[in-house]
Amino acid sequence: MMKGSVGTDRLNLYLGTWEVKRRILDRFNCSLLTFEGQAFVTPVQFEEHGETRSDHATLRSSRTYRLDDAYDHLVVRFPNLSEFIRIGDSASQRVTHHCGPDLYRGHLFFRSPDTWAEVWHVRGTRKNYLSLAHYRRV
Repeated sequence: MMKGSVGTDRLNLYLGTWEVKRRILDRFNCSLLTFEGQAFVTPVQFEEHGETRSDHATLRSSRTYRLDDAYDHLVVRFPNLSEFIRIGDSASQRVTHHCGPDLYRGHLFFRSPDTWAEVWHVRGTRKNYLSLAHYRRV
């Protein structure tokens, strides 16, 4: 894989530890979920740990992605190395991902080296939710 300035520069800006707050509106059962935790960005990985809360339960949650820089973008991959999304150098970006019958439409906002946000609209046969996450450098 070719190393390039855009992906590398984007990744270097966001290395470190982040506070994460996410709100998820589940349209199937009209419920609100919240996630609060931390994200850790290294040169090769994005890892997130915290608690997801609903009206009925609190669960420990985590997710991990592999990060690969390419010539003109940063490739975000699932743990099995299949591609999730590609991130370019714009401050505001739209991304999509097809996962079987589910469509993930995202909007990424890179506000500064100390904050970024994600909005996801997810629809499918078993999914219909809106997710809004804010990341703040710790």
